[in-house]
Amino acid sequence: MRKLTSLLVVLMSLSVFAAIAIAAIAADGEKKAVTNKKCPINGGEVNEKYRAEYNGQFVYFCCSGCVEDFKKNPEAAIAKLSAEDQAAIKINEKCPVSGEPISKALSVEYEGRKVYFCCEHCVEQFKKEHATR
Repeated sequence: MRKLTSLLVVLMSLSVFAAIAIAAIAADGEKKAVTNKKCPINGGEVNEKYRAEYNGQFVYFCCSGCVEDFKKNPEAAIAKLSAEDQAAIKINEKCPVSGEPISKALSVEYEGRKVYFCCEHCVEQFKKEHATR
């Protein structure tokens, strides 16, 4: 009887560890609503809570301390980013609805980035098309 009880305890423990591991893997696979993936100050993974605006687009960081460091010399920090992350923090130059040149006065936040438009009509059209996403 002791062997059976011990076996059940081991199996239950393994089940708990497996559930935790599966949850951790699922969390890692979630897409973050951010522009850059790595912190421009220390190179770590970014957190959606910590961001600053730079040249009209959001730049994300791992912590509030890195946001403050970024503000001291943003150009040096941006230079440390990968080419992919540097491209991700550039603003769109063409309206995603009409393809026309954008107005920097017309933007909405979508999936962690600022999206710019040419006119109010395109802003409203974009909001309608992306409301359920």
